[in-house]
Amino acid sequence: MNKKQSLFLLKAMTKVGIWIGTLVLIYIIGKWAFTFAYQAVRQPAPKDRIAKEVTVEIPKGATTKEIATLLQENGLIHNALWFQIESRLNNYDGTFRYGKFILNTTMDQEQMMKILQAGGEQEKGIKLVIPEGFAIQDIAKRVEQEGLVKTDEFLEAVADADNYGYDFIHQIPDRNQRLEGYLFPATYEIREKATAKEIVSKMLNKFEQVYSSEYQQRAAALGYSMDEIITIASIIEKEARLDEERPKIAGVIYNRLEKDMKLQMCSTVIFVLGKPKARLLYKDLEVESPYNTYLYEDLPPGPIANPGEASIRAALYPEEHEYLYFVVQDEETGQHYFSTSGEEHEQAKKKYNQKF
Repeated sequence: MNKKQSLFLLKAMTKVGIWIGTLVLIYIIGKWAFTFAYQAVRQPAPKDRIAKEVTVEIPKGATTKEIATLLQENGLIHNALWFQIESRLNNYDGTFRYGKFILNTTMDQEQMMKILQAGGEQEKGIKLVIPEGFAIQDIAKRVEQEGLVKTDEFLEAVADADNYGYDFIHQIPDRNQRLEGYLFPATYEIREKATAKEIVSKMLNKFEQVYSSEYQQRAAALGYSMDEIITIASIIEKEARLDEERPKIAGVIYNRLEKDMKLQMCSTVIFVLGKPKARLLYKDLEVESPYNTYLYEDLPPGPIANPGEASIRAALYPEEHEYLYFVVQDEETGQHYFSTSGEEHEQAKKKYNQKF
C-alpha cells in the first residue's frame, strides 16, 4: 500500500469514526430527551397520587384523542398526549368502548385502558359487603377475608385522610383515624387487583353521594357540624336495632345534650374497650378515655363506627319528645323502653336485670 492509498484509508476511517460517534451522540441525546419528556408527562406513581373515584362517560364514536382529553379534564391522567402515545404503543388505540366507567385517580394509564377497552365486560369484580356499624378495624378484616388486600395495607391506606381528594374531608377535625365514620357501609363491587387506596376512596365517594346538600343544610340549621352529626349517627347506629327507634334514640341524645347531661351511652364504652361485650361491668364504665360518655360530657371526639343512611337521617331529623333514658326491653328484637325520669329508668333497668 503506497502513501497515497494509506492517506485515503486514514481519511475514510476518520469519516466512519465521526459518523459512528455522531450516531452514538444522537442516540444518547435522544434517549436523554425521551427520558426527560417521559418524566415530564408521566403519571405520578400510584402511591403518590391523591385518591378519588371518578365516573366518566365516553361518548359513542369518541376518538382516543377525545377520550384522553376527557380523562385529563377529570383529573385522571396527567397528560393527554402521553395517553395517546401509550395507547398506540400498547395497541389500545381504536379499541376503547363508549359508556359510563368508574375509574380512580390511583390507577395507572394501562389499568384505565384495559377498563375502557373491556366496556361492559370489565375485569372480574369481588363483592364486598360492609354492614352498618362496622368500625375501621372491622372493615379492614373484612377486606382481607374477601381476598382483596391485607388488613395492615388497608389500615395504612385509611390512616392518612389527606391522601384522598374529597372536599368533605377538610371538615373533619385532626385526630387519630380521621376517616372513622366516613367509610360508608354498602355492598361494593371491587375489581380483583384494586389497591387499598382505591377501596377506601370508593367508600368515601359513596359517603359524599349520600351526605347530600339537603343533609348539609339541615346540619347547619341544627347548629351542628358534619362531624358532630356523623358522631351522633354512629352512636345511634350502635345503640339501635330497630329502624323505627333510630329517631327516638336521636331525640334522647339531643335532649341530654341540651340539658348538659352526660350521654352515658354503652356503645361508646365498648368502642373504647375495642371488643364487643354482652353486658358491661361497673369497672368498664370507669375506663379512661374522652370517648367514654359515662365520664365525659358532650359528644365524644369523633364517630365510634361507620353509620348507614338511616342513622344519619335520624341524627338530622330526631323525634321530638321528653325522653332522657332508654334500656333494652326485648333482647331478641332489640326493642327499648324509654323513660323521662331517672326513677322510671331505674325501674326499667331492674325489670331488665331480673331476666338474668
